[in-house]
Amino acid sequence: MKQVFRTVFALLGAAALVAGQPAAAADEYPSHPVRVIVAYGPGSGADLVARILVERLSKRMSGSFFVENKEGAGGAIGTVAAAKAPADGYTLLLAPTTLTVSPHMQSPQQYDAIRDFTPVARVAVLPMAIIASTNAPYKNLTELIAYAKAHPGELNYATSGKGSPSHLEMERIRKLYQLDVHDVPYKSVGQAMTDTIGGQLGFYFPVFPAALPQIKGGKVIGLAYGGPERSEKAPELPTIAEQLKSPGYEASVWYGLVAPKGVPPAIVQKLAAETMAVLNDPEVREQIAKTGAEAAPMDTAKFSDFVASENTKWGGLVKELGLKE
Repeated sequence: MKQVFRTVFALLGAAALVAGQPAAAADEYPSHPVRVIVAYGPGSGADLVARILVERLSKRMSGSFFVENKEGAGGAIGTVAAAKAPADGYTLLLAPTTLTVSPHMQSPQQYDAIRDFTPVARVAVLPMAIIASTNAPYKNLTELIAYAKAHPGELNYATSGKGSPSHLEMERIRKLYQLDVHDVPYKSVGQAMTDTIGGQLGFYFPVFPAALPQIKGGKVIGLAYGGPERSEKAPELPTIAEQLKSPGYEASVWYGLVAPKGVPPAIVQKLAAETMAVLNDPEVREQIAKTGAEAAPMDTAKFSDFVASENTKWGGLVKELGLKE
C-alpha cells in the first residue's frame, strides 16, 4: 500500500511540475535576444514602428529585442520565415494588414494568418485618405460618389497594385455603392501622386502621410479621411464614416505583433501586457505619430477577434474580385 501512495504522490508531483513550467518560462522570458521580423525594408512604415517598439520592450523587459528586415515577394519571405520559426517566443513578426490579404491571393498558399500565427497585440494604424486634382468636379467623397453614379465608367483611380490597401479599400466603397470606376495600378506612390495632381486620374486613395503635404500645399484636394475621427493635422477634412453615414467605418493600414502558432500562452500574455504598457506611454505615442502612424493598442483577445474579422473580410473581397494568382 505504501508503494501505491508513493506512486500516486510521484505522479501528482510530476503533474504539478509540468503545470508550473509555462509560468516559470514566462518568468524567465526573455533569457536571450528576441528578433522581431519586419517583412519589408528599412524605412518602411512597419520598420519605423517596429524599431520604436523593440527599443522600449528591451528597456522594460531587460532583454535584447531587435528588428530583422526580411523583405521580398511582397512581404511573403519574412512572413513565412516567422511562421516556420520555433514557437518559443524568441521570433515575432510585426505584421501589417497584408497578413490577412496576401494568403488569399497566393496559389499555392504560403501561409495562413489564422492557422500559422498567434496574435499578441495590435500596435498602430496608418489612416488613409482619398484625394483628387484641384480641378476635379467634386470636393468631397459624397460628391465623388454622386459624380461616379452620373458618369459610369468615366473615372479611373490610382492604386499601389492589385490587392493593395489603396485598391481594396476603394473596392469596398465601389461595391457598397455599385460604382462603375476602374483601378489603375502604379509601381510608385510618387508617380501615382503626380498623375493625380495633373488630373490624369479621377482620384487616389494613399496613406494619409503621403497625402497630407500635397493637401496642405494646395496641390490636391482632400475628399475624405480614413480614420474613425477627424485628424488633428487636417480637422477640416471630413471622415469617410461621416460622409457615408456609417459610424465606425475605417480605412487604415494596421500593424500588429504576432507570434508563430504554439507559443506558450503565458509568454503571449506577458508580451501583450508589456506591449500595451509601452503603447500607453505618451512619449512613445508621440514617436509613433512622427512616423505618420497612430498608436492603436489592442489586447490579445480583441486583436485575435480583429485578425479573424480582417481575414474573413479581405478573403471574401479577394475571392469576389478574382485576385487569386
